[in-house]
Amino acid sequence: MNDRHTPGSVKPSFAPSKYHGVPLGGQGPEGESLNAERLWASFQIEAEDLLKIDGRWIADDRERNRRINAAYARLWLADRRFQWAGLAAFASKQVGCGLLHTADIVDARRQEREQIERSLGHGSAPGVQYGATLKQLATEMGGASMAHRLGHGNTHVFLDIYPLHRFYMERGYDEFIVCLPERQKARYAVRWEVARSTLAFAAPFPEVAQGFTQIERGQIAESVRTLAQHEQVNVLQKIMYDSSVMQLLLDWNQLAWAVEFPSGDYEEIKLNLSAQCPARAGTTTTFSQARYAKLWDPAERMPFVFAAADRLDALIKGPELSQVEASIRAISTDAVTA
Repeated sequence: MNDRHTPGSVKPSFAPSKYHGVPLGGQGPEGESLNAERLWASFQIEAEDLLKIDGRWIADDRERNRRINAAYARLWLADRRFQWAGLAAFASKQVGCGLLHTADIVDARRQEREQIERSLGHGSAPGVQYGATLKQLATEMGGASMAHRLGHGNTHVFLDIYPLHRFYMERGYDEFIVCLPERQKARYAVRWEVARSTLAFAAPFPEVAQGFTQIERGQIAESVRTLAQHEQVNVLQKIMYDSSVMQLLLDWNQLAWAVEFPSGDYEEIKLNLSAQCPARAGTTTTFSQARYAKLWDPAERMPFVFAAADRLDALIKGPELSQVEASIRAISTDAVTA
């Protein structure tokens, strides 16, 4: 088992980049001079292409999620120092489980609503149908909004951080650090569906350079925490958790989970470090089930994230490594069970 990828070498699971073997300042395949921006563009395009079919952006959040999961998994399989990517494969898979659960809830409440509407008939008094189906309609709308926001966050974290790993993997640490400031210029085309006032693409957060410096120094557990801080606070907090609508949806879900509403219209907040959606013993980290715990508050969320990171580190360093590897291989080929 190779624990690390050597920059410049080729991995079967990754197609050689457009500028493979071309030094900075050298001539690219189309006669262009290779600079940092062109290098970043090549890895950004690689990330975007993973989320496309026949050149068109995949509209289905669950299909995009499966591709993101697999891409993270392949990163860790290519270089075991990319332990954040291993954790991200599991966390992103958990987002996929949430999307499936939400879709099931939305579909069930839609069927209930339609059944009630049919039973009342078209001759019912104005407002009766609406009043009788208000709970189902609210759940449908809330579930659809939650699913959209989860998919949006999942996609944009990937577009931010996958190219960073690929650049480091292919070009090495020294070139990564030299070229990193050039990424934020973003004079090349990039898909980024977030208002610049909310979060500019490739904003120069210090955790990025720090996290990859820790990887280079072999400080793997520390790098996971640093990159998790970047992912959760620098990116997701701004584009997802700061939304008042998202906070309301999460608070409702938290209360429903805490008191175990009979309808089951909630999602347990957990991270399961296996390829399956149902929990496997010894692999699950669970967020607080206190009624008023706030997942959207980074002060409450980050201990949960760090606990999951520490659990993965312990599994990798212990006798469960083969099970972790098998799960990540399953995720890399989308052989995941619901």
